[in-house]
Amino acid sequence: MQETNRPTSAASPTRAGFRPTPKMWMYLALVAVMYASGLLYVALNGLSFKALFLYGLLQPRGVAEAEARLAEIPTPLSWNIPQVLWFIYIKGSAVLVELFQYWFIGMLIAGALIVFVSWEKVKAKMGYGGFKANLMATIAGAVIPICSCGIVPVLAGMVEAGIPLGPTVAFLIAAPMLNVPTVFMTAGVLGWPMAIGRTVATFGIALSVGHVLSRWQRRHRNPRKFLKIFVPPKLSPEHQRFAFRFGMAAAQVPEGVRAEALGPGAEENLRVLEEAGLAERVNDRWKLTADDSAGANGMKNVGACAVLPTGAAADLPFLGKLIETGRVGLRMFVQLNGYLLLAVLIAGAIKVVLPTGVITQWVGGTALNSVLVASAIALLAYVCTYVEVPTAMALMSKGMGPGATLAYLLGGPGLSLPSIAMLAGVFRPRVLALYVGVSFVGCVLAGWIYNLFV
Repeated sequence: MQETNRPTSAASPTRAGFRPTPKMWMYLALVAVMYASGLLYVALNGLSFKALFLYGLLQPRGVAEAEARLAEIPTPLSWNIPQVLWFIYIKGSAVLVELFQYWFIGMLIAGALIVFVSWEKVKAKMGYGGFKANLMATIAGAVIPICSCGIVPVLAGMVEAGIPLGPTVAFLIAAPMLNVPTVFMTAGVLGWPMAIGRTVATFGIALSVGHVLSRWQRRHRNPRKFLKIFVPPKLSPEHQRFAFRFGMAAAQVPEGVRAEALGPGAEENLRVLEEAGLAERVNDRWKLTADDSAGANGMKNVGACAVLPTGAAADLPFLGKLIETGRVGLRMFVQLNGYLLLAVLIAGAIKVVLPTGVITQWVGGTALNSVLVASAIALLAYVCTYVEVPTAMALMSKGMGPGATLAYLLGGPGLSLPSIAMLAGVFRPRVLALYVGVSFVGCVLAGWIYNLFV
């Protein structure tokens, strides 16, 4: 039993116990089929591959300038249900083709965050967040141009790398809602007042959500209370040895272990394991965290060692870290494909059921109800970052009011049902509800206030 007394060396998630479920394999196959369907449809109908990959649109060839971001083949609504379902499927397939490249890059970024970033150093420096950490994360989101299509896997990598939940979600809000290219695009197309309003509103929403989550995480240290997917982080050798000793003791005492039974300094070490999602305090005793996430990530608790750290990847050579990055990214990709499929099918349905012409009938003028409707539409619509500005310009040309436009610019990239569907694979319900609720109210307030000054 000598091997069981030493920490494992950077085991891959697969070797550490992750096994894709039959449902995950089915989702992977469906992603491949839908992706191929989008490519085949464009090829057989002589449509534009450029529009497919850049904007997720089924578009005739030769469309230029701003119209290239908006034009799409007509999908008339009718009572022919099979035809409507077909258009939902094929337009969802087009969205998948555009989104997949960002999704893949996002998975690699997430894997790199988990493998290369020291969880313990991040926790020591950032704690549970706070105004400074949330502000820096919001600024980072405003500077780093990550499209809304790829932000979800990056988010998962951030939380698994140990970045506190408040700054992580502040970054999640700022990155798609606001980044340097979109600020200048908004200013150039819609004017600097709109660009400034967008910037101020994004910071307000991101900092508000980040503040609440930082307070929550101070009260409940265990990340499993907030997250559905979770992999034990990379701990230092000292904490790995303590975790192993605690795991063996907890396996023998089902009612929990008292800190003093583990020796001097055990209380502090146990708090570290709690923040790592490995231990939980029940009254005056400590237990291994119950693994209730099998439905979300396919991992199963098969004994005390199943939730112990997989090892520190810091000991690997650079090539080994790159390989481990690919493995972690692949694991996350397999885990989240079901939410990706749900997102693109929702996007396809929205494209068929909610055409632009209908929207413009509801969002004209400067009344508060137009801002409310625009915020609701932003919640329903699928708008990838960099496409929201020309879309808003087209809607303004048909009568959308200025406040409603600002609400749409804020909510479209980051607060859409497809994005929420993907985030549901990462967050537990109360975190998701906070993100959606505060973001929606922020969009409405920003649009209403903007109307007062224009």
